[in-house]
Amino acid sequence: MNRIGLTLMAAAAAAMIAADAFAGEPSQPFAPTAEKFYLKFSVFAPADIRCDATGPGVRTKVSRSVTGAPLLRITGNASDAQIQCWRPDGSRYTTDVNRKVSYNAAGAVWATVMLQTGGDAASVMVERDGEQDRLVPTIYSGAFVKVRE
Repeated sequence: MNRIGLTLMAAAAAAMIAADAFAGEPSQPFAPTAEKFYLKFSVFAPADIRCDATGPGVRTKVSRSVTGAPLLRITGNASDAQIQCWRPDGSRYTTDVNRKVSYNAAGAVWATVMLQTGGDAASVMVERDGEQDRLVPTIYSGAFVKVRE
């Protein structure tokens, strides 16, 4: 690798560490990955929903959109991540859309949950970075489901 490439990688790692420090989270080592899966919610989703993903080699970061809905960013082994969401009333939700899509190094997979308050299942619309003009978004009906106890 040339010096410019190494300098850019060091700058990217430093920026990630600084962002983690400002967010009050422990820093994780720089690990580039080809699997990036972002789960977001439509404006009709309840604002009190929370989400997380777990699994070996899974790295997550949770933030909020302008509307207050969560944005779950999954990197690393996104195709094997177990996604769980919950609300303060005790209801829990899950999805496995991240296991149904194919990944590439060109960009992230964006999944939008179209959940409405009181629903037991919701559709998930999937699209990729930079492919909005070439690829019709895929909709998985009932892919975000309420967990039955």
